[in-house]
Amino acid sequence: MGAYSGMSQLLGDLVPIAKKLNYPESSIAVLKGDMQELQDKHPQTYSNLLSCRHNRDRRSPLEYGQDLVASWLFEDYLMKELSEAGLSISGAGADKNREILPNVKVSSSSDCEVTYKGKSKGLEIMNDYTGWWRKTHHIDLRDQKYSKIVRTESMFLGVSNSDNTYVLIKKMANFPSKFIQAHAPYGFKPAYQLTITDEDLKPLDFKAIATQIKGYLV
Repeated sequence: MGAYSGMSQLLGDLVPIAKKLNYPESSIAVLKGDMQELQDKHPQTYSNLLSCRHNRDRRSPLEYGQDLVASWLFEDYLMKELSEAGLSISGAGADKNREILPNVKVSSSSDCEVTYKGKSKGLEIMNDYTGWWRKTHHIDLRDQKYSKIVRTESMFLGVSNSDNTYVLIKKMANFPSKFIQAHAPYGFKPAYQLTITDEDLKPLDFKAIATQIKGYLV
């Protein structure tokens, strides 16, 4: 189950939510699954979607696009919750305008930037909709994403929507992990696998997440 299926189960029809958040019409067409509308009315987005072969792995262009837009919806929901809990938080990636970009422009910056008492850090966000993390005690990250988190010293927030838990990592370089040269879930591309325990997965509580982030920042 990907982000689109998972978010649809959690929130229902995602199209009205995207419209309420003023997502561009091209991204709404992706959520609707209307490739013909994309090709006719938003040819650049259609072309961009087809170009993202490396990122989509075994998914079709439409499946990749729907997962991408659904993941943005969760990011926006999360940013709202953390903001209400006292953090200053904003989108930081090249896709912060919520438009699908060509493969060569896929964002290399953090999903969000969090600020508290004048201190800021990047925050990378990832979701598990199937319970895979709890079942295997592993979180898999693409090699580029892992390397970027380490390089920029961003925090990592993983949210498991299947059992309403989360894991927050302050410094990825210090967290147990191993490099996998050809990882099957990512189309046999390189990846890093984090090792987590049941204790790492805490009950999902946005105020608790905000408090933990504040403690990491100051």
